[in-house]
Amino acid sequence: MSIPATVPINGIIEGFYWSAPNQVKGQFKFFSKTQRDQLISSMSEGLNYYFYAPQDTEDHPFTMKLWDSQQAADWSDTVSKASNVSIVMGLRPRWIDSVQTSLQAVKLKLTQFALVGIHYYILCWDDTEGAGTTAQMKLQRDLIKALVLDVTNIELIGIIPAYYSRSQISGTTNAAWGQQISILNQIPSSIRFFVTGLTVVPSSIQTSDIPTLTNRQFIFFDNWIAVDSSTKVTMSWPPNRHSDIYNASASISGSVLNLAFPPERIIHQIYATIQRINNKYSYINSRSAAVYWSQYLLANHFYRSNSSEQLETNLQLAIDNLYETTQAIIQRYPLLSAIFTN
Repeated sequence: MSIPATVPINGIIEGFYWSAPNQVKGQFKFFSKTQRDQLISSMSEGLNYYFYAPQDTEDHPFTMKLWDSQQAADWSDTVSKASNVSIVMGLRPRWIDSVQTSLQAVKLKLTQFALVGIHYYILCWDDTEGAGTTAQMKLQRDLIKALVLDVTNIELIGIIPAYYSRSQISGTTNAAWGQQISILNQIPSSIRFFVTGLTVVPSSIQTSDIPTLTNRQFIFFDNWIAVDSSTKVTMSWPPNRHSDIYNASASISGSVLNLAFPPERIIHQIYATIQRINNKYSYINSRSAAVYWSQYLLANHFYRSNSSEQLETNLQLAIDNLYETTQAIIQRYPLLSAIFTN
């Protein structure tokens, strides 16, 4: 069950929180089961891990809330269909009053995960108020150590620390960043740290953009397309992603792409990620991406097959012309209104 350090962890992460004012066709917060299943079924060629780690709100910490019978059944169905993809659940313990209290709460959720066939989980303290204090990081460390000892039927493969980018600390070096999270480096070395690099939304990701820590692998958390507006679409390709970030090494374990909402608007970016994982950069072009995008939309009944040729052409032109607002796309290509109308 354990993922060896030599095996890359490359995937996509449903971790973006979508507000009610930016709803699309009445939907917000997180993906529907249908959207999630569609995405998972489309993953291939080295894109092998689907992370579910949406943000909590102060009044609704839903990642820690126990599932009801319908939620458990839905996840069991999703897991059963994900034959080529490992689903990784993210939990947000938030502020820890006592290790024992948080330990019991997390263990209850882990029991549900194991029952539906989920083998891996991560703990997330990104964007959690107070999580970066010395006292809280010591409690996080102790909670992680207790979980590793107490729970053996599901594996903790990573954490997102409160300081997940270098820009969040006053120091300007990776050594200062590493010192800021050194308490957490006392947990077992098999647990990976998720970091975005030098900024929260990095324009560049290099293998050198990680904290200076020994005996630790890092996974890059790529926030490039996680836009927070229903009127925005990211058509351009992420610049400056070093090819080695998708491979396993002593310090790198892979990369995950943080998704935007709704997912049908960013299939070209998932396509580009697959090509980068496989070091096929020449395949990252508007025509190939448009064909892949069109196939996804047709397979999931957004369009009928008799529109495939025009659909491919319109998607290609939208990419080529870098139309990055839904209004501009719909005005120029009315056929695309089915996926770009809010």
